Amino acid sequence: MFKGKYALFAFIITALFTPQAQAQNTLTLEQAYANVLAQNPQVQSYKARVMAAEGHRLQESLMPNPEAVFEAENFGGDSPRNGLDAAEYTLGIEQQIEIAGKRSKREQVASIEKQQASQEALAGIQATLAQTKAAYMRVAIAEERLGLAEKRVALAEKTHETVKKRISAAKSADIQHTKADIEVSAAEVEQRKAVKELDIAKTELANLMGASMLDAGISSDLSNLPDVPEREVLMQALEQTPMSTLSQLSVLRENSALDLARANGVADPTFGLGVRRFNEDDGTAFLASVSIPINIFDRNQGKVAEAKANLLAAESDQKAQRLNLTRQAEELLQTLISAKEEVLAYQDGLLPSAQKAYSQAEEGFDRGAFSFLDLLDAQRTLFDVQESHLEALASFHETKSKIDILTGEYAPVAASVFNINEEE
Repeated sequence: MFKGKYALFAFIITALFTPQAQAQNTLTLEQAYANVLAQNPQVQSYKARVMAAEGHRLQESLMPNPEAVFEAENFGGDSPRNGLDAAEYTLGIEQQIEIAGKRSKREQVASIEKQQASQEALAGIQATLAQTKAAYMRVAIAEERLGLAEKRVALAEKTHETVKKRISAAKSADIQHTKADIEVSAAEVEQRKAVKELDIAKTELANLMGASMLDAGISSDLSNLPDVPEREVLMQALEQTPMSTLSQLSVLRENSALDLARANGVADPTFGLGVRRFNEDDGTAFLASVSIPINIFDRNQGKVAEAKANLLAAESDQKAQRLNLTRQAEELLQTLISAKEEVLAYQDGLLPSAQKAYSQAEEGFDRGAFSFLDLLDAQRTLFDVQESHLEALASFHETKSKIDILTGEYAPVAASVFNINEEE
């Protein structure tokens, strides 16, 4: 546990003091991860559940307590046993002895349950880190959208000024001035909308980090797209995911529970040892006892049948989990490939072409070669392409954050919260 804490501390220190992290008012993804691990309430809940599972394992490993026994006999009766003259006192101790490996089997079930709690914590923390990455990229995209909105306002105002000059020179109709006004107003509306979307994205990221608001900006290069994992690598990584491990542990747990149920069908003897005092002659004597329940009616057969059914269900769930993970991985991979192709299509072709078309329309409009409608159409096309590019980027990073769970990208960071591998 202490090594896990040191690992988490080292991760946070490294995240906070990297050159990128030292940039003023800039939040790196590593910093966001460190803040989530240290302050996210759900992460703290996962840690507490693992601690609770360890307490349960400890309790299940303990032996039954011995029982102290005191008896008084032959007093307060008819003569000659009236009073306490003929009384007999017995003081002893009894201990139930668990046989058939009950305690070790019970501890084994609890140990597997602790491993399940650890894997559930790993899965939950990795999901939270994936949400953090997606939220981080949404902030980055929202910042980019706001920057584009500001450029659109500037561009619309520039077009508005150009139209005003042409109207002054009697080269354009007043209706074009009205349309230019509309474009400026529409651009300002989009700018205000972009500001609100950025505030929402920052609030979401801040909440994941256990805060109410985020003042810092984001350090991310949206043009640098991460690689898409190979299908073979992805499919091999599925066996290492916490979800796969959980399904395997479920089978092991039910198998151990079946062994425990069978062992509980064996009766446990209780041994006693004590000393007896005889008031009649002031004598003493030792006594020993043993008792064994006779399992005639209850041989724990119901629990055995229940455990067998639970084992069958766990094995079936494991097969279903494997199929679901494979299907999910295939769907995410194809979605990621399509999203990356779409983003690259915008970056390599559509965006430069739309920008070039607008520049040509602007230059032609200034020379009188193109109409105001041509300029307006080129401007709107540029805006639409830029917005579609950002939507494609959002889809790509959202999908990438999910597929990273399956490839194990978050596993080392998640395990640094508590060194799960060493604990187990």
